[in-house]
Amino acid sequence: MKHSAPSGQPVARRRTARLLPEDGILDPIAIDLAARGIRPVALTPTERRLAAARILAAGGTATTLARRLRTSHTTARALINEITHPSEAA
Repeated sequence: MKHSAPSGQPVARRRTARLLPEDGILDPIAIDLAARGIRPVALTPTERRLAAARILAAGGTATTLARRLRTSHTTARALINEITHPSEAA
C-alpha cells in the first residue's frame, strides 16, 4: 500500500532531496545547513558528500545522514561507503 501526502504526491517524492548539477562552485552555507539538518537545501553531489563527511565526523550514523540530507537509507549508506572507501567507489 502506498501512502500519499495531503497533496496527493507520494511521500517518498516529497522527502527527496534536490540534487543540483555540478558547477564547480561550493556553497559552504548550504553545506552547513544540510549537515546540521536545519532545513532542506539543494546541493551538488560534491556538496552532499562534504555535508555527509561532516555528519560522519561528528559521530553521525546512516540514519542521521539520511534524515539530515533528506535521502533514503540506501543512498546514505552509499555516501558513507564513498567517504570511507574512496578507492572502491570509483
